[in-house]
Amino acid sequence: AVTPALAEDAPAGTLVPGAQLAQVPPPPPMPMMAPNWTGFYLGGFLGGNTGATLTAREPSALPGGVFPAGTFYNGTPFGATYRYKLQGDIMGGGTLGFNWQLPGSSWLLGIEGEGGRLRVHGSAIDPNSLGVAGDSKDISEFGQWYGAVTGRVGFLLGTGNLLLYGKGGIGFTDFSTQYLDNCSVAPCGPGLLNAKTSKTEVFPVGGGGLEYLINPSWSVKVEYLYMGLSDPTTICAPGGGTAAGSIWCSTRSTSEGVHTVKAGINFHFGAPPPPPPAPAAMPAPAAVAPRVFIVFFDWDKDRITPEGMGIIDQAAAAYKSGAPVQIQVTGYTDRSGSPGYNQRLSERRANNVAKALAARGIPPAQMVVSGHGENDNRVPTADGVREPQNRRVEIIAP
Repeated sequence: AVTPALAEDAPAGTLVPGAQLAQVPPPPPMPMMAPNWTGFYLGGFLGGNTGATLTAREPSALPGGVFPAGTFYNGTPFGATYRYKLQGDIMGGGTLGFNWQLPGSSWLLGIEGEGGRLRVHGSAIDPNSLGVAGDSKDISEFGQWYGAVTGRVGFLLGTGNLLLYGKGGIGFTDFSTQYLDNCSVAPCGPGLLNAKTSKTEVFPVGGGGLEYLINPSWSVKVEYLYMGLSDPTTICAPGGGTAAGSIWCSTRSTSEGVHTVKAGINFHFGAPPPPPPAPAAMPAPAAVAPRVFIVFFDWDKDRITPEGMGIIDQAAAAYKSGAPVQIQVTGYTDRSGSPGYNQRLSERRANNVAKALAARGIPPAQMVVSGHGENDNRVPTADGVREPQNRRVEIIAP
């Protein structure tokens, strides 16, 4: 029986009617890039603040004052003190800052300015007054506006979207205080004392918070900031003393700072994109399996069958479709007959196939033609067995 001519994609592959192309694996996915915080930002915030305790000392001594030590004012020893609580309030404002993320690091440095509304206020009746109830009143207030300039140090957590930071610097705000005394009882005598002063106070600030980068342009934050308000202030006014034209003075100071908590949102201006990651090494292209075309022969024949001519046509077309390569044309026989005869038969078969390839345009110089006789059987058999798969010529194009 005549075995149909076949071609295969590799010497040990499954027999198919032609050659197959190797599949190239898809490139690996690009890694996600960590966010970059470097750049300017502008934001706003809203929150609240606690109050503070204010200490009043009155009267207080000043050069030229008319209250000698050991005397009394309104029946109170010179330099008497009392305290009252200032209340906190809602605060809000805006920020402008710059972040610098250290290259190749999770650390961040920055500078930030903020300002807005801060109000700490309160009033109390002077308990040392000998006037009628309600005739002596303290009114004190920090704020209406404030500002602060701070440095920031932060560390990026997780994938780099969450920033844990601390900050510290200086703040400034306005501080006003007033003392009203409608003195109507001896020894101060009838009259109105209205002492008032206002100044800008500078104080230390410090705190920290968490900021989350939603996308390259927007972030949200929560923050705690301590304001060390404590600067003493002296107010003076004429009158209210035991002699006409006398000077009355009082000293005010806070004995604790102000605690603030706020939430905010920031817009980041044109943060530069992170440096592109180093290009991933592309996998080496898969080695292309050699194309092998097999022409089978009838027993003891070197004539090419019509089916074999079809395989030679495929081999010639495959050669012409690619770059010129040297192809191998190798003849084989089965193990029936003598080894010497089989060697000559394999050579005749290989030469006939080479002639057919040359007739189809393949240069003879591009072919290596040889015969292996009954060696290298495709299907191992005992000596003398006629095996159709072993009667062949293999055309191999690398």
